[in-house]
Amino acid sequence: MKFKDDRDNDGIEDNDDNCPAVPNQDQVDTDGDLAGDACDDDDDDDGVPDASDALPLDNTESVDTDGDGVGNNTDTDDDGDTIDDSADNCPVAANSNQLDTDGDLTGNVCDDDDDNDGVIDSSDAFPLDSSETVDSDGDGVGDNSDWAPNDSSESVDSDGDGVGDNADAFPSDATETLDTDGDGTGDNSDADIDGDGVLNGDDPFPNQAEYTLDSDGDGMPDAWETRYGLNPNDASDATSDQDNDGVTALQEFLAGTIPAGSLDIDGNEVYDALTDGLLLLRGMFGLDGSALVSGTIGDNATYTSSEDVEARIAMLGDLSDIDGNGEIDALTDGLLTLRYLFGLEGEALVNGVIGNGATRTSASEIEAHLEALTPAP
Repeated sequence: MKFKDDRDNDGIEDNDDNCPAVPNQDQVDTDGDLAGDACDDDDDDDGVPDASDALPLDNTESVDTDGDGVGNNTDTDDDGDTIDDSADNCPVAANSNQLDTDGDLTGNVCDDDDDNDGVIDSSDAFPLDSSETVDSDGDGVGDNSDWAPNDSSESVDSDGDGVGDNADAFPSDATETLDTDGDGTGDNSDADIDGDGVLNGDDPFPNQAEYTLDSDGDGMPDAWETRYGLNPNDASDATSDQDNDGVTALQEFLAGTIPAGSLDIDGNEVYDALTDGLLLLRGMFGLDGSALVSGTIGDNATYTSSEDVEARIAMLGDLSDIDGNGEIDALTDGLLTLRYLFGLEGEALVNGVIGNGATRTSASEIEAHLEALTPAP
């Protein structure tokens, strides 16, 4: 007995089966191309593969944008936004508000250049403003109208005096920009700029309210000289260098640093955690003699003996009270100094090492104090 071939076991012999390798008992062949729908990848023969055809059995339709079961060729509202395609400025993307910024008859939802400025929306910092495309400083104001396009802190100079409104104490007055003493009168018009009660013409430091006298005319205030052991009646000490750090007293004052006391303990003009930092820390722990200096003197040091180093540490005096609590403590002031010289800053600098009763508690305050003790030679 001879068995007839039926590879897919669908009860239909291969010779009569329009899809002999796939079970297809109903033998449906929508497009009549002799390949059954079960193994035909374009059932309606419309040139669109079934996998991409929204209506694979209808050769007049292949797309149904709104998924309502009606193909776009027949559907009068392809995107289902309740606006008839004939009146819709973007018929294949829901756009019920019909927003068309540039008036080019293509709605924003399907327009890649909404303001028609020649820059596509994805690259345009202001896609709805044809007068702007770039915001270099990210301040929300386009470069074309930004007075300072590369400075995020400024965008307008209302009075045209060259100082942006945010930094200008008098943004509407081109004759004034600063008010040092905050009295409402600009520095250009104020007879006492720093508000210390001494008129500018009589004040050797008209911009610094804390200083009013310079008896010897050396450029350093009397109060500052007295504080740091200089002579307010001897102009020659302006060129002195009490801590031998290569920076004169006058230079220290102008730089806001300390003239008598430096963290360069060994005097080699280098601020080093493993030499200067450890020397100061050991000194705070009460070590002296060889225990103080052994293995901690830097190359090319000027001060190498324990006596010299002890004198250098003593010169710092209360300046080594880094947190300002009236006590010099190795586990607070010493560690703060060591961390600073290692380059730590912010929370990493101050975390866990601020003493009780400290007057300098923030990282910025501690850093400012230590910076004054490390003037550049």
